Amino acid sequence: MDPENILAGTASLFMALGDKTRLRLLNLMRDREICVSSFTGTLGHSQPLISRHLAYLRNTGIVEARRDGKWMHYSISTNMDNNTGRLLFELFRWMEDQQGLRDDREKYQEAYPSPEKLSTPIRKQSPPRTRPIRKSEPVYEAAQYDAPASHNELEDFLL
Repeated sequence: MDPENILAGTASLFMALGDKTRLRLLNLMRDREICVSSFTGTLGHSQPLISRHLAYLRNTGIVEARRDGKWMHYSISTNMDNNTGRLLFELFRWMEDQQGLRDDREKYQEAYPSPEKLSTPIRKQSPPRTRPIRKSEPVYEAAQYDAPASHNELEDFLL
């Protein structure tokens, strides 16, 4: 690959990571898929603002989206190069030590508990990886559970 293209891609990646709202979004979705309405409820920002930042992250390849009817669900991309994966892995480790980001995750988990947390005792997350991430692996050790239902049939009907 052309060195200019590599530098342009790297600059684009760091620009995507250079915004506090985008960092907060990545922090919330680092181990699960999240619906846009859950982001707005947790972070207190408008839906257009959240969607604009998510589009920026999608354009850099860090985030991928899945449509479920009217709802868009976002998650960390599993299709990124090793260097980007390692960078995000270290970023997520750093996020674990930041009080404001921990507060965001706690607020999200209180408002949108996972289905397994509703029926079983809370268990600790698996420890972070110590080896480099391969291209085909997920970026972060994710707890294996479905995304929380942030809406119901009545809300679908009313919308």
